Amino acid sequence: MKNLYLNKGNTTLDQKNIFCAWNGGHDCGLSLYHAKKSNQVKCLVTPLVEMGSAYRTNICSPSLLRAQADLLKIPLLIFNTSSEELEENYKQTMANFKKYKIEGGVFPFINNETQKNSIENICHSQGIEAHMPLWERNKEGLLSEFLELGFKAKIISVNEKYLTRDFLSKDLDKDIIEEFRNRKIDLFGENGEFQTILYEAPYFSQRLQLKDGDINLKNGYWTLDITNQN
Repeated sequence: MKNLYLNKGNTTLDQKNIFCAWNGGHDCGLSLYHAKKSNQVKCLVTPLVEMGSAYRTNICSPSLLRAQADLLKIPLLIFNTSSEELEENYKQTMANFKKYKIEGGVFPFINNETQKNSIENICHSQGIEAHMPLWERNKEGLLSEFLELGFKAKIISVNEKYLTRDFLSKDLDKDIIEEFRNRKIDLFGENGEFQTILYEAPYFSQRLQLKDGDINLKNGYWTLDITNQN
């Protein structure tokens, strides 16, 4: 593991020190909202996965993730890793949490059993509890809750197998959700159909100002470059 740096299973959460897995999008945004109700969120954690000569963390750039963390006033921990070493590096990162008395981690999985089992095994090996406040909840209900709470997220990546590039830069709103329903894709994008960036949230100190850049097609995904204007 290299360049570790910090920037200023379905269980009940009960006043614990926890970290929150963070990808910058709608799923982790809502997961964090529920985690913050009764817990001390000590930091956000993002693996930056090496892809050839570049690094990526899903689609959001590290600078955007740091901007979100600043608005949240929660430290952001990013660790660089290859995909092959991701599990081991996640374990090392969690092992370092013990001295900060962090007891659990929050993850945004809803019904992806593979991801759930994988992260539970990693957490269990380090004595960390895995919390999944969205697990097995109705996705339409979750999206309705997301919008009613005042969250706003912009689509910044789509899988060309399911969606066209004209979905990029659109807000995740009722009209878009209806489009997803008509196309019979996962409404939360849990299988990689689309990704978003959260730019407004009940817990942000202010709105994240975004500027659209170029659109590119890579590895089957249309992606929109986004920069922070705050």
